[in-house]
Amino acid sequence: MVELGIVGAKNSGKTTLIEKLIRHLVDGGRRVATVKHTSHDHRFDTEGKDSHRHREAGAGLTIAVSGKEVAVFASPDILESTQIQKLIEQHIDIWLIEGDAFSDRPKLLVTRRLVDLKRPYPNNIVATIGPERFDSVAVHFESSDISALGSFVTETILGCSKEEQL
Repeated sequence: MVELGIVGAKNSGKTTLIEKLIRHLVDGGRRVATVKHTSHDHRFDTEGKDSHRHREAGAGLTIAVSGKEVAVFASPDILESTQIQKLIEQHIDIWLIEGDAFSDRPKLLVTRRLVDLKRPYPNNIVATIGPERFDSVAVHFESSDISALGSFVTETILGCSKEEQL
C-alpha cells in the first residue's frame, strides 16, 4: 500500500491540492483513496438520521448502505483508519492522507501560508508545492503545475516509469 501525506498550515490549500491531484491520478488510470485527519473533535454522522440514532443508542460501529455509497461510523477504539486501509489496500493504488503531519509516510508540503506552519515542521517531506520554497526540500512545484506534480507522484511515490504512465 502506498501512502502520501498532504500537509501544510490551516487554510493553505491542502484540500484543493488533493482534489486536483485525485483528478490527475484518476485520469491516469490510478485508483485513489483518501483519508482526512482533523484536529476537531466532532462527529461525521448527521444528527437525527437513523445511523446517528444507532450510534447514540450505543452502537460502537454502524454501517450505512445505499445504492450509491457505503459509510462506516465507528468509535476509534473499535476501528481505526489504518485498519480500514489494510482491509481495502488491494483495491487502490495510492492513499492521499490530508493532515497527520507527524507520521512517517512521505509528504507533500503546501507552502501557501508557510509562516503559519506549526513547529516542529513535519518530517519526510519529499516535495513542496505553492508560492514559497522550503529551503530543506529540493523538489518544488508551482501551485498551477499539477501535471508535473502528478508525474512526480506517479514516478517517485508509485514507482512507475513514464512508459507505465501512458
